[in-house]
Amino acid sequence: MSTAVSRPEVVFSIYDHVDNPHYGGGGAVVVHEVAQRLAREFAVTVYCGSYRGSRAATVAGVRYVFLPVGWAGPRAGQLLFALLLPLVALVRRPAVWFESLTPPFSVSLLPLVSRAPVVALVQMLCGADMRRRYGLPFDVVERRGLRWYRRFVVLNEADAAAVRQASPAAVVTRIPNGVELPTDAELDGGREEHILFLGRIDVTQKGLDLLLDAVGAEPPLPVLIAGSGTRQEEERLRRLLPDGDRVRFVGRVAGAEKARVLRDCAFMVVPSRYETFCLSALEAMASGKPVVRFDLDRLGWIGSDCGPVVAPFDVAALRGAVAALATDPAQRRAAGRAARALAADFGWDSAARRYAAVARAAAGSPDPVGSVRRP
Repeated sequence: MSTAVSRPEVVFSIYDHVDNPHYGGGGAVVVHEVAQRLAREFAVTVYCGSYRGSRAATVAGVRYVFLPVGWAGPRAGQLLFALLLPLVALVRRPAVWFESLTPPFSVSLLPLVSRAPVVALVQMLCGADMRRRYGLPFDVVERRGLRWYRRFVVLNEADAAAVRQASPAAVVTRIPNGVELPTDAELDGGREEHILFLGRIDVTQKGLDLLLDAVGAEPPLPVLIAGSGTRQEEERLRRLLPDGDRVRFVGRVAGAEKARVLRDCAFMVVPSRYETFCLSALEAMASGKPVVRFDLDRLGWIGSDCGPVVAPFDVAALRGAVAALATDPAQRRAAGRAARALAADFGWDSAARRYAAVARAAAGSPDPVGSVRRP
């Protein structure tokens, strides 16, 4: 008679969820994709913040649990979520816990109370941005709180340097995000009919005000702004939209509709003031589309041959780059080919294997993860 062997449990916590109507951002996609793949080896539970219509469920082998914070709204809900996580950790003891750091503080008390090793998943270190917005010392809280963590997964070298400075003894592993590469057949028939912004609607952080200033009311191609955010941010965006129908906000897109707006765009613009990776840019590149972006350190993984790179927050330069690319199909296609070739190096299966190695190492397995413990 065979004896069933229980699998070690891995927990993810992230306020966002792929179906959250207020967010549904890149971090939620990362957890969704990685958790499904880890479920082949581990018992995986994901804790998210609740929202209207959310229900506990098991999807693709992953158990989703929604903490009851949605009643407070998307902003205050984030604070409540960070406060509830340590209480959950008092009664749970998985093999390892991946905590996706959540605004506005980035850090939480979880590593101080958890009986399991906690790996900080750095989708965004938001302390400096939160200080700029609200004038409160969120960055100080972030720097001090990072010392509580001994293991990190980061998306880029800039964040790796930041967490090593805050927590010099920590093990830091860089794991870029992944993407599903569409087939050539799935991309056939793309019409290059619009310029695309795709992402969370956050006017300041995502630089949507800069984009609208750059394209004006009569852009060289129609501009499609796709994504969702809080009611306040969506209303703010609508107030900024120019008259006419050349610039449109279409709201959240997913599934086949998302694939269509990517396939039919001429190129994507990433006008963000701050990013840590920008998964939507990688999705556009996988569809063979150039990306116009500001020259930010954390977007340096996007090669300069994949689309124009302009000085940070220079609206005139952004306007010129958009106009030049919109009127030069040959340049678009050359940059699109380079973008697709680069995107082919990013895969979810590869990312998940590295997350699994981090989980085994954190749980005490001798399996190496390739991280360097800094003195």
